[in-house]
Amino acid sequence: MTNQSSEAYDPLEQHSAARRRRARRMLTQLRADEREAFLEGLAQLVSPGLTFFLLALLAGILIGLGFRFDQRALLVAGALVAPTLGPLMGLALSAVSGAVRFFLRMLAAALIALLLLAVAAGASGAIGAGSSPISLLALGHTHLNLVDFALIMIAAGFMAAALAREERLSELASTAIAYEVALPLGAAAIGLLRAEPDLWQGALLTFGLHLAWTLVVAVAVLAAHGFRPLTGASGSLAAAFALMGLVAVVSAAGLGASVLAALPTPTATATPTATITPTPTASATPTATATPTITPTPTATSTPTQTSTPTPMPAVVARTGGTGAVVRATPDPLAAHVGFVADGAEMLVLEGPIEINGALWWHVRYTTVFEETLEGWLQGNYLETATPAP
Repeated sequence: MTNQSSEAYDPLEQHSAARRRRARRMLTQLRADEREAFLEGLAQLVSPGLTFFLLALLAGILIGLGFRFDQRALLVAGALVAPTLGPLMGLALSAVSGAVRFFLRMLAAALIALLLLAVAAGASGAIGAGSSPISLLALGHTHLNLVDFALIMIAAGFMAAALAREERLSELASTAIAYEVALPLGAAAIGLLRAEPDLWQGALLTFGLHLAWTLVVAVAVLAAHGFRPLTGASGSLAAAFALMGLVAVVSAAGLGASVLAALPTPTATATPTATITPTPTASATPTATATPTITPTPTATSTPTQTSTPTPMPAVVARTGGTGAVVRATPDPLAAHVGFVADGAEMLVLEGPIEINGALWWHVRYTTVFEETLEGWLQGNYLETATPAP
């Protein structure tokens, strides 16, 4: 008779610690059944529970309040509260291993969590805000930033490496990814509810690019650690290439649109046209009298009066709390923005002030980092300058 154990057979337990370390470094060294057992353990690790969705909802509320009150501390708290982004690593794991069903399950979990976060952020950040100015922190997520881009790539690579080598989810790397993914998504939700196309379109583009590159970097790191499509399932290799191709296409589309959006757009600048004014010519008009003596009567000659032109006065952007200010196309807090100016930036005041709803606006001209000269209107609260003298 043979004794049969009631415990489940774990192939990895039959190998030494050195063999397990080699398995983590190069998964292709294991047999098919061993690889499936190893990947099953990782799949359980990245699968979310109910707490994952509750934390996503709470993080969205904190992010929305942070944008509403322009408080960076609340935004950081939202990223810290955000759940560990296991489903994103699950998407990369399923893509590189060719597990289509697991990919769809992780995709559904990620979409539900992101939707909950966006709804919570939009509701807490936009509902009841009225016509208050848009948060400068929210507008900061409408443009790409090389620092943010480098952070998302480093965090995604570190999180995927920790999953492959140590079979764990890195909390620090997950927080960094949540900051770069959840904040643009919250800003896009607020812009959508407030009907601000410049805000929600730019923030949504930033969110899509950060999310796509998170998956691309994670897939590349997992592939470098030896993760390959599972054998024994028909079409697994084709499924893996299809899933990774989908991620690559989304990433390339987002990157191309971002580059186009980041390029400076030429702004039409009014060119003064010289107007030729006829100069009056002095002429003497003789006046005939009844006497034989003709006395010429002098006529006054008109002299053109020179009109004074206001001289542009230098000004400096100040009192923005270090976040910068928005230059708009018209003196209206809801008008389209021309661009951003950093705290301490120098500019010229062309005209003003104009009072709109109790706020003073100045017509300014400044030069961007691309050596492009732009003009627009800036609130007087963010300027340190004297009233331009004629």
